[in-house]
Amino acid sequence: MKPTTGIFISAVLLILLGLTMFWAAFNRGPSGGSIPVDGHAATGPVVDLNREIAPFELMSAQEETFDTASLDGNVWIASFFFTACPSICKMQNQQIAILQEEFADEGVKFISITCDPDNDTPAVLRQYAESFQAKPDVWTFLTGDMQQLKEITENSFQVAFETQTHSDRLMVIDKEGKLRGAFQATDDIDFRRTKKLLKELVAEPYQPQEKEVAAKDEPRQQTMESFQLTDSLDLPFDSKSLEGDLWLGSFFYTSCPGSCIMQNMEKAKLRNEFKDRGLKLVSITCDPDNDTPAALAGYAERFQADPDRWYFCTGEFDYIQKIGSEFFDIKVEPQYHSDRVFLVGRDGKVIDSFRTSLPDQMEALQKTLDEMLPPGEDEA
Repeated sequence: MKPTTGIFISAVLLILLGLTMFWAAFNRGPSGGSIPVDGHAATGPVVDLNREIAPFELMSAQEETFDTASLDGNVWIASFFFTACPSICKMQNQQIAILQEEFADEGVKFISITCDPDNDTPAVLRQYAESFQAKPDVWTFLTGDMQQLKEITENSFQVAFETQTHSDRLMVIDKEGKLRGAFQATDDIDFRRTKKLLKELVAEPYQPQEKEVAAKDEPRQQTMESFQLTDSLDLPFDSKSLEGDLWLGSFFYTSCPGSCIMQNMEKAKLRNEFKDRGLKLVSITCDPDNDTPAALAGYAERFQADPDRWYFCTGEFDYIQKIGSEFFDIKVEPQYHSDRVFLVGRDGKVIDSFRTSLPDQMEALQKTLDEMLPPGEDEA
């Protein structure tokens, strides 16, 4: 054999060995399974388990505010993705589709949070959900303000989260709202572990009583006594003018195509039922740049709102945001708000809040108003 031939063969063997080592490192996962690597995935360190995930609210693909508190009593999985991702997100959601098929009848729910809210609008999320045959009452796709999404993901789930950068873990939460497992969806062994844990958690008993009692003991943080805005007639509105009345407050914006309309339809029903009993309504826009008094007046006409009983209000956004946090104790962002309606007493203090998207809560509000308001003319 010529020396040059030996050198050539040795070089080829070294190259093959290097490629083999690179391939092994590229495909080796922490649990021994095969993990497709994607440049945007941010797995991060192992997260702390057996801690409670605080409830949070985001906007669903159905353009409704979704509160994870509604998942109490259910086992659920949280995951992160973005619709333009061509590889790992699709593989991850294909795995979730398998879990949905197997565990939907067991009451397991799935929450997928986008890390690309600028592009993943509710309409885009709806189309994406359909591609995985996601059942709307089982698998919910969520979006929101990027800063809010980042805070929720990094603080609650302890995983990295940036635009088009996310963890590929499935975060498994039990019926009590505690994080019990974090598994890589595309790892074969981790996926089997996910199924095993789901079966165990579904079988665990749920004891809601202790949690509900503890929640009632927490005082509301209302630090603002009253607020001043401008109504749809371009006149000053002061919440102090409603002292002595029971009233319902909420947030909305006129260009909202879904949840805001449903929310105000619920308020219109209450207006019709209690119109002779002194109930007042206040709706505050979270899009004041577009919702001028004239725009609010046109919107109010859609609900046949009496301007002396139902006030549609606008103002500076920073001040509206302050009203949300200091008067109603909720977070308000541009074109983002809670679907809750707040019952305010005759002393100007918030008594309670009710989700307009949940029929049982609206029935509870109706019953409360019936007990607190004076009888109407017909009843008298």
